[in-house]
Amino acid sequence: ALDANMVALESNLASFTLWCYTPDNTNKRGDLWNDEDLSVFSPDQQFDPEDVHSGGRALPALIRPYARKIAGTPLRMAFWCQAQQRTFEFAFRHDPKITEPTEIFVPQYQYPGGYQVEVSDGTYKVLFDQQILLYYHTKD
Repeated sequence: ALDANMVALESNLASFTLWCYTPDNTNKRGDLWNDEDLSVFSPDQQFDPEDVHSGGRALPALIRPYARKIAGTPLRMAFWCQAQQRTFEFAFRHDPKITEPTEIFVPQYQYPGGYQVEVSDGTYKVLFDQQILLYYHTKD
């Protein structure tokens, strides 16, 4: 369900913040409000307090790549978290007045062993520990 919402937001290039954290959420009682059970965290599912992801819910849909800073106008953004080979696609129209790179957040959660990058032009730099990909457009 969460992935479907995220796909809809991405396909419409909508800017959004997703936030539903209920620290006392339980598997039995949900969020304790309006019979909802939407919290992104549940102590009932936290098996390893040392693991930052332990207790997280729907993490494959929630923790996803996205363009954080765009050197132009976004045209398309999509991420397939349920595919065997998780794929992120992003397209934008470069603004030649912008000299800074496009910055994409690429979470290690989705790509713990690294990832392959294909670009139509330009160059890129992977900052794996920072979970960032910098894309430098070819000068017009």
